[in-house]
Amino acid sequence: MSDEYLVELAPGGQTFGCGPDETILDAALRQGLDIGYGCRQGRCSTCKYQVEDGEVDLGQASAYSLPDNERDAGWALLCCARPLTDLLIRDHRPPDTRALPVLAPRELAAQVAEVTQLTPELWRLAVTLAEPLEFYAGQFVELGLTRGAQTVWRSYSMASPPAASRRLEFILKRIEGGAFSGGLDTLASGESVVVRGPFGVSYLRAGTRPVLLCAIGSGLAPILAMLADASARRDPRRFTFYYGARRPQDLPDLESLAGELDLDLTYVPTLDGLEPGDDWQGAVGNVTRAIQGGVEDAHDVDAYLCGAPPMCDAVGRLLAAKGLPADQLYFDRFFAASK
Repeated sequence: MSDEYLVELAPGGQTFGCGPDETILDAALRQGLDIGYGCRQGRCSTCKYQVEDGEVDLGQASAYSLPDNERDAGWALLCCARPLTDLLIRDHRPPDTRALPVLAPRELAAQVAEVTQLTPELWRLAVTLAEPLEFYAGQFVELGLTRGAQTVWRSYSMASPPAASRRLEFILKRIEGGAFSGGLDTLASGESVVVRGPFGVSYLRAGTRPVLLCAIGSGLAPILAMLADASARRDPRRFTFYYGARRPQDLPDLESLAGELDLDLTYVPTLDGLEPGDDWQGAVGNVTRAIQGGVEDAHDVDAYLCGAPPMCDAVGRLLAAKGLPADQLYFDRFFAASK
């Protein structure tokens, strides 16, 4: 058996080697190849490509993301698929003229620096790296935490900007009983973690169009990184940020998290779970409703949607109906861990 198979991307003709025990996506990113992807868990379909020649092991791709008829037609999710032979893979994506060079993922040692509760559900985790990590605002890493004989890995977006590359901050939703987030309240300063990345293609692009940002829950994290990075670069564009929560106590303090931002920024928090007695004078309803009333024409904006997949999909459909071209829309769908 060959130690490495040859993978060719058509029509561009790029080639790279892929070991039999690594996914095609991991091999491509390791060698700096531009591959479309999202969750890295076989659930979002972003890395769905057609294998025109050769055989693959499809791995743990979900039946929802890769149904039987697509499997029969040669499609594969590259975050799950491993080569069994040399491969020819068709890249159907239109070119992204604003894509930045792929940053090859690295694995770095880190230590917990700070853990702070922000709201009843959201926590801020800060880690200090042994050496700097280069990344783009909006990307994510995988954090590894060892408990006993097991290392639990979870994907989290950086909430801190690339300029703070030795200290990474994250906004996590604490899941009771969660293998990683369930123990946030017991993490001690100095505890060892492993950081692997960066990953993700939903990072802030350069441009001149106004920027629309939308998030719910811990989707706040990549938005914070984008805003801080744009502020540091004195980005002249107009930014509008819609953030959805349920009640006033579920809203993180944006000013304390982001600091003073040198941006043309409009912040629109909106609540959809108000109860009698709640003190709230702002927008009411979910973010889809807020954007429905606040955005008349979306053809001339760049939009970044971060959070639960149903919200991202609903807002994406709404913006498309309001004229937003597909190549100006970027998703960062936060899928719950499968185990």
